[in-house]
Amino acid sequence: MHSRGILQLPLRAHAPRVHVTPRFPLASRVSLRNISNTAASQNTSAQPSRWTRRLVYATIFGALGVSVGKWMDKKVAAPPIPGTPEDKLQLQDIQQVFDTGLPIVQRLRGNPDFVEMGVYENYSEESKTHRLTSGALGGSRGIALQRAFWNEKEHQLISVVFMGSGIEGWPTMVHGGALGTIIDENLGRAAVRHFPARTGMTANLNINYRAPVYSDNFYSIHSTLDPKQSTDRKAYVKCEVRDMTGRVCVEATGLFVVPKKLKLVRLGDTF
Repeated sequence: MHSRGILQLPLRAHAPRVHVTPRFPLASRVSLRNISNTAASQNTSAQPSRWTRRLVYATIFGALGVSVGKWMDKKVAAPPIPGTPEDKLQLQDIQQVFDTGLPIVQRLRGNPDFVEMGVYENYSEESKTHRLTSGALGGSRGIALQRAFWNEKEHQLISVVFMGSGIEGWPTMVHGGALGTIIDENLGRAAVRHFPARTGMTANLNINYRAPVYSDNFYSIHSTLDPKQSTDRKAYVKCEVRDMTGRVCVEATGLFVVPKKLKLVRLGDTF
């Protein structure tokens, strides 16, 4: 035993000393009063920003609610009767937007190749009431506005039309039959400008609906005559109905003729 103890002494002397480090450092002492004061100050500073966000959200959603409510009231309510003061005010607003708010109108008026015309200049006030588009479909709720721009060089007619909510077939969408009527008239106007007789009638009409046409909006109808196929008694015309962004919503082609045996009224040199 004594010899074993003597041998262990030098081994212990050369053995490295191991220092045990605590796994977790000792937490510094922090006053509970300081912690509570810091938390209170943070809550106080966060309070105004939280109420500011709530106020902003309430304002945004409130404005959206009012806008949607007005839009629904306008869509659900019956459109104004033609000739009433409300109808006349809406027609004035539509005319003002046409004159000042449509880039296509400004471009056409600035192009000397296009001549602006009214579409009912050949008709008396009494005869307009018996026509479908100016009578039964007239007023702000129907075909509220039509203006034509004719380009003799290109044999092209561009009409800008406002279609009201009274000619809807499905809520917010213009009836396909009403669209067909408007298209037929515009194709016919381009054809009549070509005929020496200044009159004619529809012989064939083909329509392809490409995208919805929404009511209470302006649209442009671009009609072009094919002079190579057309004669003094036959006119081939095609057209596109576009929204104000230029998207094509409807495409159509038509054949118009001047009958030999049927006497038609001469429409005149304008539309």
